[in-house]
Amino acid sequence: MRKAISFSLLLGLLAACGDGNPFTFGVTETPIEPPVVSDSGVPEKVQGNVASVTFVAGAPTISVQITSLDQGTIDAVYNRNPALNVPGYQAYTYQDDPLDRMFVAIVAESPDAAMQAAVVMDGGQFTKFFGGTSVTQVGTYSADTGLVSYAGTYAGLSNINAPGAELLPVPAGTDPAILPSQPTRVTGDVFINADFTDNTINGAITNRELTEYGTAIPDVFLIPGDIAADGTFEGSVELGDQTGVGNYAGVFGGTGATSVGGGVLLDGDFITGVENEQEYGIFVLAQCGTPGDAAICAGVN
Repeated sequence: MRKAISFSLLLGLLAACGDGNPFTFGVTETPIEPPVVSDSGVPEKVQGNVASVTFVAGAPTISVQITSLDQGTIDAVYNRNPALNVPGYQAYTYQDDPLDRMFVAIVAESPDAAMQAAVVMDGGQFTKFFGGTSVTQVGTYSADTGLVSYAGTYAGLSNINAPGAELLPVPAGTDPAILPSQPTRVTGDVFINADFTDNTINGAITNRELTEYGTAIPDVFLIPGDIAADGTFEGSVELGDQTGVGNYAGVFGGTGATSVGGGVLLDGDFITGVENEQEYGIFVLAQCGTPGDAAICAGVN
């Protein structure tokens, strides 16, 4: 995985340049380790380095397995960190000591408890980072019929460096070249339409923002993909001008597909003026017309 330049440094350089941006930022992407496909069938491209995430909604800790450099897994217990919550999701963090990687995990469970999803990323160290998503269908699943909608919020993590308020303090004089970074959170809204007659899915992630900077970033669109008999799906992601910028995948849950969860990987040039940006994100949504659905569902007939 690749590590993007600090967003605050980017803004400073752009301001100094005046007209245009002659700089090239970041490093060439190098995969850290191909992971094993999760039980939910989420493709490797969206799963990234996350082997598994195990949690009980609202619990003080969660268990995360990240694929490591030696083809094994790093299994760690993350602690609740409400300071990094985003709407509809709970945050957890892990950092063993001040000079180790700092990981953020953001998780959610659907109102019907039929769907769980998590996004995990460290902020990068030594020019690389680990990151990925986990989506789990819980209990019995059966499809709905016809066209149905789902809505809610989005939670993502970006390799653009956050200011680092949640990092453990390091001794004065520590070489900046060896310091770990904190990932920036991304928030947004998700609206999905699923057609269980034709078994297709599409949607959009809008009102996207880099949380630590309060900076708006482009909306992205989930291009129509196929829904399999077990409720799994996958497809590509585009900007509004139809430029491809990534992939999405996930699974429906519950009797009558009352919920849906998905993972997103954005790895194209989707933020103007930034190079090598990459983002993993998740959505956990209730079907419109079911308990816990989003306010926007009021406009769905």
